[in-house]
Formats: sequence, structure tokens, C-alpha cells
Amino acid sequence: MDFFDQDSFDLAAGISAAQLACMQRRIRYLEAALAQVTGCDGALREWFPSAELVRYGLPGLPVTASGMTRHARAHDWEYRIAPGPRGERMEYHFTSLPQHAFDEMLARILRSAAQVHDMAELVPSIPRPARSFSDRRRSEPTPQWLLPLMRILRQEPMPIGQAIKLLPPHIAAGHRPDIQEVVQQLREIGLLAG
Repeated sequence: MDFFDQDSFDLAAGISAAQLACMQRRIRYLEAALAQVTGCDGALREWFPSAELVRYGLPGLPVTASGMTRHARAHDWEYRIAPGPRGERMEYHFTSLPQHAFDEMLARILRSAAQVHDMAELVPSIPRPARSFSDRRRSEPTPQWLLPLMRILRQEPMPIGQAIKLLPPHIAAGHRPDIQEVVQQLREIGLLAG
């Protein structure tokens, strides 16, 4: 059999544990971002029963649930056993779909997202503050004293000067801020009007 006549081939790539961990974190982040965009965690699914895949009418796939199950077994699709309306059922992972069916599923998801985006444009936008916390220069680290100071002020409202004096010694030892510096930081994060 010629290499080019094969439908698939195994490929192994070596990556470091740090790169793998980074990719896994990125995937979790992107999943969370997608869940936030769609508005609920249940909207993002990876596993689908045969009957549902048939209803989608994806190209190159059987048109009956039993045909889909036979096709999945024949092509060694990744599956799991999940509770269904009449007992347990097999669900197949979306990455097991053939390339054309996978591409069509992604295209439908993106079209659906575009429609939601188009509808969102009909809703009036909420004005944003002139400068948000995320606009701060990335090179500026948050001062160590800011969070403890915020906790002090939240526990008991008091003048800023008095709150500065209550900062724990180990935090204030390196740098005790003056009132102007505190006011500037509170303005930058949007807690004080400019």
C-alpha cells in the first residue's frame, strides 16, 4: 500500500511538559471564554449521541442512528457511556467526526455565534468609563500595599491617611504610600472619580 493511499497515519511530536501544561491551560482558558460568550456552561458540548448527529445532517455521515453507530464503531470513534432517556447510550466526541463533518459543525457554530453577535448590535451599548483598570500599562505592577489597604477600607470606612497608618508592618516596610499615591491608584482602577 502506498503512503498516499492511506486515509490516516499516526504522528508523534515531542513537546516539553511545560509546553503541554501551557497548551492545556490555554485550552481551559478558551473553553471558559467560550462559555462566557455563549452565556452558559451547558451550551458548549463535546459529546453527541448518534440520533443527534443524524439530525444535524452532516456531510459524509449515515442518515440513521443505527447506521451512525455502526459507522462510529467501524472507524473507532472515541465514545463514552452516558445516561439517556431510555437508559444508557453511547455518545461520540466531536473530534472523532470525519474532517468534512467536523468542518461543517464548526461552520454552523460560527454562523450561530455571528447571528448572536448581529442581534447584540441591536441592543444599546453601555458607556464605559474613560479609563478602565485594563487600560493600565502592563509594565506597571500593582503595588503590594493596595489590596491590604482596600481590605482595611472595606472593613471600616475611614480617612485614607488613617487607613495607610493601619497597613501591616511587613507590607508597609518596603514602601509606605503617601495619600497622593493612594488616590492616584484608586482613580486608575476606577474606585475614585477623576
